[in-house]
Amino acid sequence: MTSLTHADDLSDCSQSFYGGIYPEFTNTKLNKNTQPLCLDGFAVMYSGVSRTPLWSAEYLTRQRLQQAKQIDRNDSFHEESRLPKSMRASLSDYSGSGYDRGHLAPNADMANRSQQYDSFSLANIAPQSPRNNRYIWRNIESATRYLTQQYGEVYTVTGVAFTNKKTKRLGGRVLVPSHFFKAVYIPAINQAGVYYAPNDESERIEVISVDELTEQTGIDVLPGLDRSSKAQALALPLEAGEQMNMPVTPSEEPTWMLFVVAIIDWLMAQLQA
Repeated sequence: MTSLTHADDLSDCSQSFYGGIYPEFTNTKLNKNTQPLCLDGFAVMYSGVSRTPLWSAEYLTRQRLQQAKQIDRNDSFHEESRLPKSMRASLSDYSGSGYDRGHLAPNADMANRSQQYDSFSLANIAPQSPRNNRYIWRNIESATRYLTQQYGEVYTVTGVAFTNKKTKRLGGRVLVPSHFFKAVYIPAINQAGVYYAPNDESERIEVISVDELTEQTGIDVLPGLDRSSKAQALALPLEAGEQMNMPVTPSEEPTWMLFVVAIIDWLMAQLQA
């Protein structure tokens, strides 16, 4: 990791990481010209080589998502002023490129206007295939929020991979990822899985383990996890409301917790009516 003058100390946003431990590069080449950023509500590892984030990490809770529902979307894509100009992506890089400006930490996870504004920083954006962004990725972002509502809290790390031998650049500057991924860890059941999708129009997606993601990308996204949780892929849902193929033990109690939350929401609505 570089020691640039504008660099943040990720210990300032340790709440975004499971166990306070941020992702580690097992492929040391990824360290080149990187800069950590503590943004409001999430943390980013940005690459001056690709001019994209390599990963963005969030800690999601029911309360945070409830607050996020109260905020309407306000697009405010902008260059990241905390990055040296030589490292920054610019709005013009994406103009007419045929790629969407894909969020890693999504706007819909943000609990206030400050968090929302930071989510539109180009330090949190990578070139994404339109169908991938608008269909596949939108579904799994919703599914991740559904899991947060079901289990109370979720740690997630969203990132990009560059596995193609020849990588496309936007405007000769911004590298186009070959894949997007979203790792999801659920503390209540001590299990994790990773959504992994090629960055194209195929709408393909698979669920892999944290260890498999490390092999594919050179990034250990959850270094604080035990070996068993890293080795086994939790069968994550592909859409919100879809049930995972796993037994629910009495100690987890997600069903009755959701019921209680629904009753409280109804009572609050009656009081406000």
